[in-house]
Amino acid sequence: MRALCVIKAKEEKFLQVVNSDVDQFPKVTDNLRHVSIHKDFKYQSTRFSLEQDHDSPVRSVIFFCRNSPNYVSLHFITSFRLLRVLDALTIRFDEFPVEIVELFNLRYIALTYWIKNSFPASISKLCNLETLIVNPGKFREVFNTSFLPLEIWEMPRLRHLLFVRSFLPYPTDALNGGNFIPLKNLQTLSNVINFRWTKEVLEMMPNLKKLVISYEHDGRTEWSSYCFENFVYLHQLEILKCFFFAKSYLKYQDPLPVNFAFPPELKRLTLSGCRIAWENISIIGSLPKLEVLKLKDHAFEGPIWEPIEGEFSLLKFLLLEETDLEHWNVDETHFQSLKRLNLRYCYNLVKIPSGFGEHLSLQAIELYECSPSVVASAESIKDEQNDYGNDKFQVVVKYERSDV
Repeated sequence: MRALCVIKAKEEKFLQVVNSDVDQFPKVTDNLRHVSIHKDFKYQSTRFSLEQDHDSPVRSVIFFCRNSPNYVSLHFITSFRLLRVLDALTIRFDEFPVEIVELFNLRYIALTYWIKNSFPASISKLCNLETLIVNPGKFREVFNTSFLPLEIWEMPRLRHLLFVRSFLPYPTDALNGGNFIPLKNLQTLSNVINFRWTKEVLEMMPNLKKLVISYEHDGRTEWSSYCFENFVYLHQLEILKCFFFAKSYLKYQDPLPVNFAFPPELKRLTLSGCRIAWENISIIGSLPKLEVLKLKDHAFEGPIWEPIEGEFSLLKFLLLEETDLEHWNVDETHFQSLKRLNLRYCYNLVKIPSGFGEHLSLQAIELYECSPSVVASAESIKDEQNDYGNDKFQVVVKYERSDV
């Protein structure tokens, strides 16, 4: 079926698949709009050319390559002026291919390259760009931080910025002013570090829907300087992931301030390393639309969690990972919409509250590296669920592999 679709797509001048060196890249006269390249690189260093004698009508080039070498050069700039989509995540570049900034019509860029320098400021020339995705590939542990240019704030059509780890300059850090334009179309900002959420920033990206951000605690900077309380003014935000961790030379990270706040439209929330006391979890439990909650690496601390009736009313998925929680008091009035409960590395937890046995919405409990008493309580809940007629209820137990 796929082979038939590939043949028909080429006949209709819609798409051509380039599988190997035998297959020729479409010529200008072919008048094709989309090209998918499935190439197996056999050599460690390769020069892969897409150059053509005349301007190509191709609108998108997508790579699905195997054995991608460390260094690849793509020379296609002069003849692909109409290109709108360039997806080269399966290609590893040795440096940012600055030639692409000449492709004025680009809407979508996805690249994998060795991040050893900052992004070129000339990327702002791509005034039609909507999506920028950058992956450092296997070098992420050596050169794992990209530095975006200040000119990123001059690209008003941006909708999605996705990185593995990047530093986004504060918009007022220009030396002699700047042509800053509110990024009103920006919906996704993923994996930026140590960014301050002041009133000026909120006004620059008012329609943000997904935010992934991390902070390193250096022992000197006050958490309050990052203005976490202003998250509440991201009125369109639906997905938020926040990761907090200490520098390698610090043994302990200060807990976040209790004025940490969240927008009411939030549906999915992941927190890691916050070290907030359990008695302050109402800042999350009161969110009216929250459906997914993941608490990792001591996001909340303390031996006892006492939920309040009426909180987490729409929560469907709950993950607790790496917590010092010992006693968790839940009855039939709590977590009434919960479908899946996932516990990972909860070594101190004595048992899962028996109150979950009466939650007929619950479909599964997943346990990873938990104590025998927790496993036993999960099985007891399963028996109670079965007594209520919930025969599809599941308990999944997993442990780390051991060679001993």
